[in-house]
Amino acid sequence: MLGVAILVMGTFYLVSYLLDIESDLALKIRGLEANANTDQVWLREKQFWLDRKQWIDQKQPRVAAGAVPQSELLQSLTTSAQNHKLTIQEQSFADAKSTANYQAVAVRLKLTGTLEDVVRWLVEVQQPEKFQAVTNFSLKSQETPPAVDLELEVARWYSPHA
Repeated sequence: MLGVAILVMGTFYLVSYLLDIESDLALKIRGLEANANTDQVWLREKQFWLDRKQWIDQKQPRVAAGAVPQSELLQSLTTSAQNHKLTIQEQSFADAKSTANYQAVAVRLKLTGTLEDVVRWLVEVQQPEKFQAVTNFSLKSQETPPAVDLELEVARWYSPHA
């Protein structure tokens, strides 16, 4: 009787141990299957991403030797804003950032103008070919609409390789 009880208890623990191992292995298999599915998606989209990389390599601006990219960005933005009948109240530089994939420069502007002119200018500023975007934005209506006050930060991304 005692031997049968010990045999049943031993079998119970062995089965429990084997079920735990099977559960862990099943979990690992599901993880590997999920990784394989993700990898298949990336493989299907490979050409899409290679085309984008090629476009970026060809179109992303580079910092010319001796150039000051923040000044160039500020000059282009102020000229563009004036062409859109916007009045520049303040302008300043923001912190630059460098990584292995890009160099980013940014400027801060405070502008006033009509809402329509502001929207048209923002559309022009954020064209993909310019590699720049509004990274901080505040728009307030003046007491005489459609005039607005605009505070924003615009960043431009340059290739890390000259």
